[in-house]
Amino acid sequence: MSEQVVFRGGRFPAVFYSMQAWMTPLAIAALFALMILVALATTPPPEPIPYDLDAAHPEGLLALRLWLEALGYDVRRIDGLRFEIPEEARLIFVYPNQLLYTAEEAERLQRWVEAGGTLALIGPDHDDHALIKTFGVKLNPELRYERQFAQLLPLLPEGRAAYSRDWLSPIQTLDLSEAPQAIPALALLAALEDIPSLTNPKAVVAVQAMGEGVVWHFVPGIDFTNRPLQAFGQGELLLALLRTIPERSVVAFDSYHLFGFSRVGERIATLQDWLYRTPTGWATLFALIGTGVFWALSGRRLGPPLAPVEKMHRREAAEYVRAMANLYRRAHVRAALAQYHAHRLKAGLARRRGTRADLPDEEFLEALANTAPPLSGVQLDAVRSVLRGLSEHPDERRLVELANRIDALLESIR
Repeated sequence: MSEQVVFRGGRFPAVFYSMQAWMTPLAIAALFALMILVALATTPPPEPIPYDLDAAHPEGLLALRLWLEALGYDVRRIDGLRFEIPEEARLIFVYPNQLLYTAEEAERLQRWVEAGGTLALIGPDHDDHALIKTFGVKLNPELRYERQFAQLLPLLPEGRAAYSRDWLSPIQTLDLSEAPQAIPALALLAALEDIPSLTNPKAVVAVQAMGEGVVWHFVPGIDFTNRPLQAFGQGELLLALLRTIPERSVVAFDSYHLFGFSRVGERIATLQDWLYRTPTGWATLFALIGTGVFWALSGRRLGPPLAPVEKMHRREAAEYVRAMANLYRRAHVRAALAQYHAHRLKAGLARRRGTRADLPDEEFLEALANTAPPLSGVQLDAVRSVLRGLSEHPDERRLVELANRIDALLESIR
């Protein structure tokens, strides 16, 4: 026969209560898992960020960074709350920025180049006036669709005479009119040309000597992103750029201006960052809020409720008297009560007749007999009887009777 659970007296077995105790933690765990799934399912994929050093999409710089690291260069990022050029940097890449350069930052970058640094400047955008004024090179607004570009300077003697590019994407050229010291190095090649025009070159790469250093100017499209490095041989141009710096030196990327303040403090360094910036952190916050609401609605607290201060009344004096009386009664301590009532009788009569209450019983009775007006014989005998009864260790009932007689005597003797 299979075992059957029998409910007796309207009570459930202990197994039922143990299962019921696990229901709340299981519900919380299920809610937490649901929050994580919803957060992960509703989080849209991040949009591609151009010139991101960690991005593998066509406009990212992951291939460039990994290539430089494989060649032994120390790749660093200039980020943080201020634009600070690393002292050890020998090459800095500056890409079209979200945060424009200030005049002071552009002058600081110029002094760094004049001290012997190499700057790879892509662009700059027409809004970056400080960089344009400092280095004198800007982009022509006209878009070009030539499919090839060729060397004007022997940057790569062993390289190809012409390089192809993605002709579906328009490209801009460099305006070198305000930088006479900038020399065109690579120019667009028209379809019917064998060599670029030297009188009016459509330059896309220029080299500018400045003090002890050099500035390489590039247009967007010749910027060493993932797709041009893979498909159009721009790695050969990178080798020419690296010839101007020592081997295994520091190469820095200006991510401070590139991303602006959108990436300041982006790294997840604390628990608060994880809670506020990740889907799992959001799910954790939602789960904690839901758990708190559940506990509040179910009436569970972190301890017994505390009575408000205004509801805590102090005990009255009568309560203490009753408590002490009950304590003496339970302990069968009646001698102290007898002494108390004897003293109460003597003190009351002493106040009325002007005698001392601390006299022994016989002396006290003799003093009462000599007072004026004197007590009657009946009253004096009643006082003597009460004092004698109190001195004979009366029981509880007898003690109550003597206490009542004391009240009657004090009421009758004035």
